[in-house]
Amino acid sequence: MPRVLVTPSSARLGVPQSSDRTRATLSPAEVASASSPASKSVDDAAPGLRYPLRLPLLLFGITLALILLHQGRLVEYLYPAGAIGVALVLYLRSPAHYLGFVCWLFFLSPEVRRLADFVDGAFNAQSPIMIAPLAAVSLTGLTLLKHMSKLGQRRAAPLVLIVIALFYAFVVGAAQVGPFGATFTLINWLYPVLVSFYLIVTWRHYPDYHRVLLKTFIYGGLLMSVYGLVEFVSPMPWDAFWLMSSKMQSEGHAVPFGMRVSSTMNSCGPFAVTLMSILLTSLAARGRMRIVLGCIGVPVLLLTSVRSAWGGFAVALIYSFAMLDGRNRLRMLAAVFGLALMVAPLMMVDQVATPVLARFDSMQNLGQDDSYQVRSEFYKTFFASALTNIAGQGLGTTGVGTKLSDNSAVQTMTDFDSGLMEVPYVMGWPGTLLYVSGVLMLLWRAFRASRQRPGDLFANAGVGVALGIVSQMVFVNTLTAVAGMLFFIGATLPVISLRYAREGRGANRAAAAPDPKRQQRTTTTISTHTAG
Repeated sequence: MPRVLVTPSSARLGVPQSSDRTRATLSPAEVASASSPASKSVDDAAPGLRYPLRLPLLLFGITLALILLHQGRLVEYLYPAGAIGVALVLYLRSPAHYLGFVCWLFFLSPEVRRLADFVDGAFNAQSPIMIAPLAAVSLTGLTLLKHMSKLGQRRAAPLVLIVIALFYAFVVGAAQVGPFGATFTLINWLYPVLVSFYLIVTWRHYPDYHRVLLKTFIYGGLLMSVYGLVEFVSPMPWDAFWLMSSKMQSEGHAVPFGMRVSSTMNSCGPFAVTLMSILLTSLAARGRMRIVLGCIGVPVLLLTSVRSAWGGFAVALIYSFAMLDGRNRLRMLAAVFGLALMVAPLMMVDQVATPVLARFDSMQNLGQDDSYQVRSEFYKTFFASALTNIAGQGLGTTGVGTKLSDNSAVQTMTDFDSGLMEVPYVMGWPGTLLYVSGVLMLLWRAFRASRQRPGDLFANAGVGVALGIVSQMVFVNTLTAVAGMLFFIGATLPVISLRYAREGRGANRAAAAPDPKRQQRTTTTISTHTAG
C-alpha cells in the first residue's frame, strides 16, 4: 500500500516544532504571530529581568524605612539617586515597566517630600526629592538622540512640529529672561513630547504597555483615591504641616472636611487631571478592582473641587459613549448607573456634599463666581496682547520658571489662568501655528487609529483621556508637566496599537503564504512514496 508523507502545517511554515500538543492547539496564523518580531515581549528583548517590580518596591521600601527612622535629610538625596538608578535599569531592559515606574514617581514623590520635611521638622521649598520624577523621565531624551533618524518618518511629524515650536519659544525666552528660567520651563513642556516619541520607538511592546500601564493606573488610582478620602476626612499631620508651610490658600484649610483633596500629589489641580485620566482608562479594565476604583475615585474627584476636571471628565465620557459599539455602550451605561447608586449614600453626608454642591452652584451662578470674574477679566486684558505679540514672550515668562528670571524688567506671570492664551502669549504667531498644528494632527491620527481598532478599549480610552485633557485648556495649560504627559500618552497609544496590529497581520500573511520550493519538495516526497 503506498505511503503518503504529509508534513504538519507548522513544518510547512518553517516554524520550529516543539510538541504535538502545541501544533494541535495553534493555527498557522497563531504560530506565525507568536514568532513574528512584533509579538516579542519585553522579557525576550531583555533576558535576565525576571522580576521587574523588585527594584521599585525596594526603593520605596528603603525610603519608607528611612522616614520611619526620621532620616528626612538623607531621604532628600538617596531617593532621587535611587529613582534615577532604578529608572535607568528599567529603561534599558523593560520599556513598559520603565514608563509605569515614571508614573509612580509622579504619583508619590510629592508625598515622599511631605513626609521627609515633616520628620525633618523644616519645610524645604526647593526639595531635591522633586527632581526624581523629572530625572527619571528625562531618560527618554536618550531615545531621541539614539533614534534621531525616526523624526523623518511620517508618524513622528506632529512631534517634530511641536518640538520646533518649543525650541523657538526657548530661544525667545532665553533672550528675555535668561537661560535658567527658560530651560526649567522648557523641561516641563518638552518631556511629555519625549514620552510620546519613546512610545513610538518602542511600539513593539504595545501589549506590555497595555498590561503594565493599565495595572499602574488601576492600583495607583486606588491608592491615591483611598488616601485622598482619608485626607479629606482627617488630614494627616504631614499634610497639615505642608499646607500651612507652603501657604497655598487655594487648597483650603488643614482641618477635617476643610481641604481640597490633593492626595499624594502637589495640589488638587494636577491630582484631579490625573485621577480623571485614571478613571477613564479604567473603562478598559476588567474585574472587581475597576469597580472599587470607581466607587472611591469618583467621589474623590468631586472632592477636589476642580470644575475644569469635572468638565473634561464629562467630555471624555460622552466621546467614549459615542465611539463604543452597542454591547460596550450598554456596559458603560450600566457602570455609570451602578456607580451613581453606590456614590449616592456618600453624597448624603453633609460635610461631603456641602463643598461639592457649592461648586456646582457656582457653575450655575457665574455672575457671582469670583473665579469666573477673575478669569473673564484676564481674558479681556490678555486677549489683545497674546494675539498682537507676533514674536511672543518666550518660555520662562509664565509659570514657576518665572522665579528663575534674570530680568526683572520683563513682564512675567506665575499663574496664567488660560492655556489657550498662554500658548500664543509665549510662542507668538510662528510657534503657535506649529504647536497647534502638531497637537491637532496628533489628535486626528489618534482618532483615526482608534476607529480602525474599535475592539481595543485601552487605545480608545486613550483618545478620551486626550480629549478630556485638551478640553481644559480654556482654564489652565494642561499640555505640560504631568497632565501633558498623560495627554501625549493617551494620544499615542492608539497609533502604536494600530501599527502593532498591522505588523502582526502582515507577518501572519507572509508566514501563511505558500512557499513554492517547499511545496515542490513536498510533492516530490509524496510522488516518491507513492511510486514505491
